[in-house]
Amino acid sequence: MANTRDIKRRISSVHNIGHITKAMEMVAGAKLRRAQANVTAARPYTSHLAQLIGRLFKAGLEGHNPLVEPGQGPGAYIVIAGDRGLCGAYNANVLRFAKERAAGAPGAIAAVGRKAQDFFAKGGEGVAWSYRLHQEDPEYADAVAIAKPLLAAFQAGEIGSLHLVYTEFFSVLDHQPRVVQLLPLTEPKEEHGSSLYLYEPSPQVVLERLLPHYVFSLVYQGLLEAKAAEFGAQRMAMKSATENANEMIEHLTLSFNRARQTAITQEILEVVNGAQALEG
Repeated sequence: MANTRDIKRRISSVHNIGHITKAMEMVAGAKLRRAQANVTAARPYTSHLAQLIGRLFKAGLEGHNPLVEPGQGPGAYIVIAGDRGLCGAYNANVLRFAKERAAGAPGAIAAVGRKAQDFFAKGGEGVAWSYRLHQEDPEYADAVAIAKPLLAAFQAGEIGSLHLVYTEFFSVLDHQPRVVQLLPLTEPKEEHGSSLYLYEPSPQVVLERLLPHYVFSLVYQGLLEAKAAEFGAQRMAMKSATENANEMIEHLTLSFNRARQTAITQEILEVVNGAQALEG
């Protein structure tokens, strides 16, 4: 059995770790609230833009539009993961999901985040494009920087399709990896009403102007969802670590009390034995 000094040192060490994980849990919770607010604020815009694109599709596509016609090149995947660990299985889940979906598309991976870059580099798939967020709150400019070169590659025939792999945020305990086809664009699912719309100069011109922005908005929504899911996973991981630290402290305290009791009992026995020896 370990002596009381060693056990006391371990209790102090675990106690310090518990303070750190508790602080990280609180920080992740604050970041999660901000990220969740960003997701909630962005969803109506993406939804209404999808409805508008759907109406334009219904109005009819005239002429040639490269963004809605399938290409001949290999498929490409934008994979969004985190830059750091300490967030449970968040990165592992989305990267494993992306690897399964991106099978057969070597060299056509656009990795967003350090974890995604390292994962595909170690796996030998290769990263054709990479991007790192410069701040914790994604901006629309980040989505444009990520998707614009891939949009150009699709129009140039270098890639035949483009998909987005990210983690969709539902709640702190519920977030699932998801894949969305960005290119070629398909008609979004939306509820069509009976209202008639007039488009100037024409539905085709309006659609051509909006399609790139629609792709950027989908990538931006994916960035926001992924960041909220990452903070949610980090908060739960740090909460679990804090609870484990508290549980370990309880076990170590019990071991410390037992060791101290054993030492006291041993000292009493030695005193009694010494007294008996002197009497004899």
